[in-house]
Amino acid sequence: MKFAYEGVVVVPAVKRETIRMLIRRDLLEQLKVSGIVGAQYKDLVDDYLALWDLKEELKKEIKTKGAMVVWRNGTQTGRKRSDAVVELPKVSKRMTDLLEVLGAIEPPVGAIDDDMPDL
Repeated sequence: MKFAYEGVVVVPAVKRETIRMLIRRDLLEQLKVSGIVGAQYKDLVDDYLALWDLKEELKKEIKTKGAMVVWRNGTQTGRKRSDAVVELPKVSKRMTDLLEVLGAIEPPVGAIDDDMPDL
């Protein structure tokens, strides 16, 4: 639902729990449609969602504290890259790996090169 206020379109924020629920539902539906059954796959969906939660927390930390943080060691201080900046790509990569295992990542429809001869 969108609202217009003095020419500016305002889109209300969707609660994080709602997005999480939609992701879970979509992944489980995709497993069902693909004929992938087994408790181990549902467990992988839960693992994916745990990583999604972690990714959202890392993004929140970067947004609130910034990419660089101040460190203190006694009288010494300095700035360093936030650990969240380092961990976020690792978590995203693991999430992508899980999607591949779950069969949720497929090549885009037009990605197959039809110009190649069949061997």
